[in-house]
Amino acid sequence: MEESFANARLAYANMMAGEADLKAQVEDMKGHEEEIEVENAALKAKVEDFQATKTWMLLEGARLLAKNIHKGPEMTAAVAAVNNAMSAVGVNSGLNGYLHALKKKTSYAEVSMLNRNAVEELNAAIACFDSLIFPVVKDLPKLVNELLSKNKDALSFVSGESSKE
Repeated sequence: MEESFANARLAYANMMAGEADLKAQVEDMKGHEEEIEVENAALKAKVEDFQATKTWMLLEGARLLAKNIHKGPEMTAAVAAVNNAMSAVGVNSGLNGYLHALKKKTSYAEVSMLNRNAVEELNAAIACFDSLIFPVVKDLPKLVNELLSKNKDALSFVSGESSKE
């Protein structure tokens, strides 16, 4: 009987020690649960910001980006160069037609408005236009992992529209 009391006491002591271990494990799990909840809240906020960024880029950002490219100094200069070169080619064509219509034997050297390099200048202007690099487009990859507010601030729009719509 003494032996069974000893065994019972030992079993009780082991049970109490196991219960203390379980209580410690429960407390440890509560700490991990709180950490996970904090991390989960941070991840939810990030997902919401990325969704807002995507929505803004699709609804407003793309339109404003196109407007920025269209009205940017790079595009304006390239279009002006092509336009000016086309005008020179047109003037040459008109002068050639005028001289031909009058059947004058006027040498081209005597025609003051004639630009002998007009076609080459037009081809150069078109090549420049075709190889345009827009800084606003080049800088977009830098904004991939940024928050929406940072994206709005980083994109400056030449039209004077605010990016904080």
